[in-house]
Amino acid sequence: MLRINNNLPPMIKLLQMMNMGKFLDWMGYGGSDYNSVEYENDVTAAAVLSMTTMRAYLDFRRRGYDIKGVRYEDLVARPLETCQRLMEACGLPVSDAHEIVKYMQDDSQKNTKISRENMRRYRDAEVTPEVIGSLNRLAAKYDLPPVNEECILGGTIA
Repeated sequence: MLRINNNLPPMIKLLQMMNMGKFLDWMGYGGSDYNSVEYENDVTAAAVLSMTTMRAYLDFRRRGYDIKGVRYEDLVARPLETCQRLMEACGLPVSDAHEIVKYMQDDSQKNTKISRENMRRYRDAEVTPEVIGSLNRLAAKYDLPPVNEECILGGTIA
């Protein structure tokens, strides 16, 4: 997400944040956060998106919806196993996981500015102690653990 954001022109970034804010407001999940957050560094916009999504997920679970989550890190590290567990949780044929993983290997953004090939050229933002402090303040705002601690939300398929 951060690499994609950093590859977009500033005006498109602004429009993207405004539209995400409107969408989250429409859902009732703090879209105004996009307007009220102080963007201290390049990582803030991606962090706000992640944290508002995590907050909405936890809220749905608190309301009694038995929804499941998947960690990106697990999907990258163990795609077949994670996909099989996801299929099982959704009541779908686990046997389809092999084909899904095969399609995940394809670059769905091929020949675009945000293709895997183009994204490899961009360096990740430097995560300094100041950036971690900024992100931890955001995490506290969303009742989430500090970003430098592992965070596995309830209902996450491991």
